Amino acid sequence: MTLKKEYITVLHFARWYPNRYDPMYGLFIQRHAEAVALYGEVGVVYVHATTDPLIPKRMEVCYHLENGVHTVRVYYPVSRCKPKQIGQLTGMIRFYKACNLGRKRIAREMGKPDVVHLHILTRMGIWGLYYKWIHQTPFVISEHWSRYLDRTGSYQGWLRKYFTRMVVKNASYVTTVTQNLAEAMQHHGLTGVPYQVLPNIVDPVFFNPPLINSKTPNLKTFIHVSCFEDKSKNISGLLRAVKLLFEKRNDFKVVLVGNGMDFDKMKNYAIELKLNGKQVEFTGLLQGEELVTQMSQADMLLVTSHYENLPVVILESFVLGIPVLATHVGGIAEIVDPSNGLLIPPGDENELVARMDDFLSGVLKFDSEMIKANSRLHYTPQTIGQQLIDLYRKTLMRNDVD
Repeated sequence: MTLKKEYITVLHFARWYPNRYDPMYGLFIQRHAEAVALYGEVGVVYVHATTDPLIPKRMEVCYHLENGVHTVRVYYPVSRCKPKQIGQLTGMIRFYKACNLGRKRIAREMGKPDVVHLHILTRMGIWGLYYKWIHQTPFVISEHWSRYLDRTGSYQGWLRKYFTRMVVKNASYVTTVTQNLAEAMQHHGLTGVPYQVLPNIVDPVFFNPPLINSKTPNLKTFIHVSCFEDKSKNISGLLRAVKLLFEKRNDFKVVLVGNGMDFDKMKNYAIELKLNGKQVEFTGLLQGEELVTQMSQADMLLVTSHYENLPVVILESFVLGIPVLATHVGGIAEIVDPSNGLLIPPGDENELVARMDDFLSGVLKFDSEMIKANSRLHYTPQTIGQQLIDLYRKTLMRNDVD
């Protein structure tokens, strides 16, 4: 299908973005940029501090055209200056110097942007102010970080808060992945600007999953997909609940997909709980078609987080017609309802065991085809891309009025 170009030129500054060291980092931002590229001209600047000895003292600027997106990644060495305060200042200077190199490289490809789009505050805020005050170019913000939520307690520091309020006040719009995150930001005084909820995009490969004929009769599969950071994802609590349920019945298995800082720790914890490989399988990181194939074989997704915004894996599950058993945290309740899943209190392992047991016993039932049909129109690149183009158009109209 040929999509009409709107000829809006948008420059994204992304605090998180897939890179040579982590292909999953900020993947949802990349998908947003690629969705906009269906309709307009798009550039992305991402900078990355690294201890890689192969990175020279001078910065490495890498340009690629990726799925229609002009993409510049700038790699620079981490500051090793002492004392700590000098190192932090040096690191900040290098960060902004790298961003400046990136935006100049993008300008050679697409000229001056019509709109600037910032992803993740606070550091990137300076570029929104720069383009607005120096070039009269309006900017919008997309915030994805859960630090504004009370449970994390990580939005601190008077200087950070002051500068964040200044940036938000000067933005044309702020988008968040959930209403819950928007309200949390407003609670911190980040007001005076319209907010809009903008969902994440589901990878198109999920819309055409393979036909699965390998399911074992009378054996249901629960799946968990995460970055294996136990403090937030509570994988240890999930494993304890699984252990309790296996003491009662054995007509199920659990597949844990992903990699991260606590991957080995969780594998060892499963061994400590005497959970064998037939009961609990750790696949490691899966992407694209491999992930779709693995998830397509599941009967229910488990999300046991202590805090979240809205995990894209829930949207991916819905597109595949898979119901979700999730903790009632963040914005999850905004999309999980009795037709597509069930919510439980965070940290309540007994409740998790009971609801998994209900699902296995047939007490909890869901219509897979209905789940699939109700979600497939909402999370495509075309749908979200058009929403962003509409947002940019409104931004330009507001800027003309101002």
